[in-house]
Amino acid sequence: MAIQEQWFSNPCFRKDPETRIDGWIDNLTQYGVKFRTGYASDQVQLLMKNEKALRRQFSSIVPFVAIMRCLLSQKMSIDESLARLTEMGQSDIPRFTGAIALTALGVALKKQQSFRWENDPKPAYSYLSSFLDFHPADKDESDYMNVPYLRNRAGDLNMWLMLPLLRQLGYSIGNHSALATGDKALHRVIFRAIPPFMTPAGATCFSVAASELPQEAFDRIAGVVRSLQVRGMSALDEQLARMKTIFKLAKAWTNDQRERDALDEVFSEWWLPGHGVEIVPL
Repeated sequence: MAIQEQWFSNPCFRKDPETRIDGWIDNLTQYGVKFRTGYASDQVQLLMKNEKALRRQFSSIVPFVAIMRCLLSQKMSIDESLARLTEMGQSDIPRFTGAIALTALGVALKKQQSFRWENDPKPAYSYLSSFLDFHPADKDESDYMNVPYLRNRAGDLNMWLMLPLLRQLGYSIGNHSALATGDKALHRVIFRAIPPFMTPAGATCFSVAASELPQEAFDRIAGVVRSLQVRGMSALDEQLARMKTIFKLAKAWTNDQRERDALDEVFSEWWLPGHGVEIVPL
């Protein structure tokens, strides 16, 4: 997932990806992580063969990022914000429970901005606020939600969102595992408050960690999640219609035409070309 993010967002990485990946491998071997011979070359081939499908998967979270940014920047009560979010969840959209729960978490923590976990020097909300801030000094971002901004935030969340799916597809994790990320919003808030979860029957989902959150915040987030009706696999025409709807909703939540144009670009140039394209293994 880290390789995928760099492939889509870092032009320097794309110029010589095998060397970059080998450098990562060299750093990880000192911790006992083992990689098969030819790992870097295999990963590059996978990315090249599956670029359309991976771009579609990568960009599916973009409208939810835009909605979260818009909702948390607006001045409205927590009840109004969560009511609007719950109403959105009842629409005929892709019901990404994790993404909707994360937005509800942001709304709840915004109301309790002094809340911090023990031994953490900063309030929890500050990490989410920083995560959603614009960084025009680097990463090709501007002072509005342009394509690089949306791509970068989706890339950061991809690691968290993909873990349940990988487990559902049969990927296994050893007896001792660790997930390393330098993204503070991920490891200090998101993974802690909304961790991936696997049932004894093998089904995967996200859970809201009651023991990690103030009771009021937990109740509000759990209320939004419980209001979602989880659906099974949908046909291709249903997927297309629902994705069009969530992008349309995201555009309606912003008053900036430049942001609406960026969302249109992501849908037409990132999501749509990969619609219906299956990921092909080596």
